[in-house]
Amino acid sequence: MNHTLISALALGLFVWALPAQGQDPAAFAERAMQLQQAGDYAGAADAWGSVVKLQPDSVAAHVNLGVVLVNLGRYDAAIAEYDAADKLLPGDPRIALNTALAYEKSGRIEEAQKRYAALHNSNPHDNRVTMLLANCRLSTGNNGGVIELLQPLAAQNTDDLAVSYMLGMALLREGRVTEGQVLLDRILSRGDTAEARFLLGTRMFESGDYPAAVKQLASAIELNGKLPELQSLYGRALLNTGDPDGALAAFRNELAGNPNDFSANLGIGQILTVRRDFANGTEALRRALLVRPQSTEAQLALADCLSAAGRWRDALAPAKTAVEARPQSSEAHRTLAAIYAGLHESEAAARELHLAEKLTSPTASDPGPGLNAPAPDFDLPDSITQKNVRLSSFRSKSPVVLVFGSYTCPNFRSSAEAIKTLQHRFGREVPFLLVYIREAHSTAQWQSTRNERQNVTLSAAKNMEEKMANATMCNRKLHLPFPAVVDGMDGAAEKAYNAWPSRVFVVGKDGRILYSSRLTELDFKVQDMESALRRASAAQMVSNR
Repeated sequence: MNHTLISALALGLFVWALPAQGQDPAAFAERAMQLQQAGDYAGAADAWGSVVKLQPDSVAAHVNLGVVLVNLGRYDAAIAEYDAADKLLPGDPRIALNTALAYEKSGRIEEAQKRYAALHNSNPHDNRVTMLLANCRLSTGNNGGVIELLQPLAAQNTDDLAVSYMLGMALLREGRVTEGQVLLDRILSRGDTAEARFLLGTRMFESGDYPAAVKQLASAIELNGKLPELQSLYGRALLNTGDPDGALAAFRNELAGNPNDFSANLGIGQILTVRRDFANGTEALRRALLVRPQSTEAQLALADCLSAAGRWRDALAPAKTAVEARPQSSEAHRTLAAIYAGLHESEAAARELHLAEKLTSPTASDPGPGLNAPAPDFDLPDSITQKNVRLSSFRSKSPVVLVFGSYTCPNFRSSAEAIKTLQHRFGREVPFLLVYIREAHSTAQWQSTRNERQNVTLSAAKNMEEKMANATMCNRKLHLPFPAVVDGMDGAAEKAYNAWPSRVFVVGKDGRILYSSRLTELDFKVQDMESALRRASAAQMVSNR
């Protein structure tokens, strides 16, 4: 049921009779066949090249040279040979199929998809082409197209588990869980397999249960770690549970066998951008865009990577493309504003920043208070003195930074050093507070893979006394130079700010949100928080004069 194996099967030896025009071409052709069948593709390429020179009208020579060039990863050269063969024998579906496969293997999935679609339209009953087309649609995120293509096939071939697997994946990704479950049950009825566990993990991931997805996908990897897109989804689940190091390893494992996986290339590019490995980050993001040229997320990630490297002019094109594709995205306008600022085009930067601020608002998936919204008030006890601290007491006196988190949140722990540095620079004008919320990964619920590696274990607090003790321990172990207040057992502050598992806010002197960010490695950009603190600090110093 490994759907990418279909591609490999079509790139076999293309055996047609060679026109006999003397001994030399025939001898070269025989030698080329032997080398090709033995897997010596470099030798076979030289031999087939000699045949092509001697017999430029030989379709078989061009096609087989194309096949060995694909195996050598020389895709453009292979496509040129297939095009030459197509001119000699126009419309032959075997040549068309190999050409489409070469485009797919080179990462140009959209072009491959067009060619598979043409082949499918001319022969809709060729199941191999149907599955190749479905695989391309799945790779480009066109789940609806996969469903449309495979539902009739699944109804006719209930025993074809490869069809059930791919269709089930598309249905689950589209949130059509009930329909997907039918196909999942069909696969499970045949026994415990990596494919079945992968589908189960997909269902958990799409429902937002990332801890369960991590466990299920890890168990699928134990059975067959080479299943296409499995390591990629595992990496995304690890990212969502605060383990970017584990995610990076999973993404790299995916690309070792499936170099055109969009999510793995995107994830690697985003992580390497944060870690300032701009050259490799750019390469991964360009590969992601080769697979999905219309991806706004990948365009923005590339713009971020190039601008972080100081390549402002190069970053401009992908940022503009993202804004054109998503004119209502505050993130896209903010990215473009930063690039214009880097290019010293202050008028354009101000325009884009104004648009970004107008568009910024809470979303259904992240309903915490947005920029310029009033910060919800709270009245919470200090973990040491147990005296209550009321947020509104800062209003009209000073800005304040609210850091929401718990000791078992790996993202919070990893961001602590950067936050402490900012507190050291701005803490005189802008007080910092840790708001301790429920544990992100308590031993009673589920454990983070990163916590397991770092030997971090902590039970969930059963009462306020235990929660206060956890907050005090957290402050001590992380050496936080600012006080902790503790959210109640009802989690009212956490809910009001949509702060679980960790988040940071800068609240202005007027009680409105100046800045907010999740504390994941990909979301938390220190320079953005620093910029907000610089503005808040400058305003505070002016008011103190």
